[in-house]
Amino acid sequence: MKRIVLPALFMLTCTIASAEGETLPVQRERGDALVMHLRAQAPAEALTNTGILRIRDANGRRRQWPVTIATWPEDGGWKVRYEARPETNGPVEALTVTFATNRPPTYRTLPAIGSAPTSVRPFAGTDFWWCDLGLEFLHWPDQRVVKQEMSNGRLCWALDSYNPGTNGYASVRSWVDAEFNALLRAEAYDAQRRKVKEFSTGSFREVKGADGRDVWMLKDIRMRDDLKDSRTELLYDLPK
Repeated sequence: MKRIVLPALFMLTCTIASAEGETLPVQRERGDALVMHLRAQAPAEALTNTGILRIRDANGRRRQWPVTIATWPEDGGWKVRYEARPETNGPVEALTVTFATNRPPTYRTLPAIGSAPTSVRPFAGTDFWWCDLGLEFLHWPDQRVVKQEMSNGRLCWALDSYNPGTNGYASVRSWVDAEFNALLRAEAYDAQRRKVKEFSTGSFREVKGADGRDVWMLKDIRMRDDLKDSRTELLYDLPK
C-alpha cells in the first residue's frame, strides 16, 4: 500500500466521514471535532527536509535561498525549526515553532528579537508569517465545518475559522482532503472580507521511503499575498 508523506505545514490528519458531495449545515460541533483531530496529530519520528524558498515581489523581482526544516516529537507535542539565510553573507534566520494539542503554538527566533508582541510577521522576508507556519487559525474558538467540495482536484472538507482578536486575519477557510486527511489549501480574509492570502500544496512525486516502500511526497507549497501582490514558493529536495 502506498503512503502519502507531508511536511510539517501540511501533515495534519482528521477522521470525520460523510457522503461524497454532501452539503452540510454550518456546524460548530463538527468544526470543533475536526480541529481537535488536526491539532492532535504529532509526528511519530524526527524528520529533516531541505529545499529552496523562491520569492517574487510586487515589482517582479525574484530571489531565492536554501531552507532547512527539522521536525521532531517531544512530550505533549512537537517542534518544527525553520532555518534560512536571506542574504548571501548575512546571518542565518531561524524560527522554532512549538506545537501542542491544548494550546496555541509558541515561537522562538534566532537571532532573538525579544518578546514578540504578535506572530503576524514574516519569516526570512517571505510571504509566510509566523502564524501561517504555526497554523494558529486551528486554535481559534469559532470553527465551523460548512460543506464538502472539490479543491485542488480532490474532495475536501471546507472549514471556516474565525479570529476573536484584531491582529492578523479575521477568518480563514481551509480545505482538508477527505481521503488522505491532509490540509491542502487555505484562504485568509480581513475584516472587510477581502482575501489577504492563499496557500496551497503543489504536486507530489512517488519515491522510495526509508523503509523501502513507495510513498508520495509533496514537491512544493505556495503562499500568495494578494494585498502585496507577492508570492513565495517552498520547493522541497526529494530523493530521486
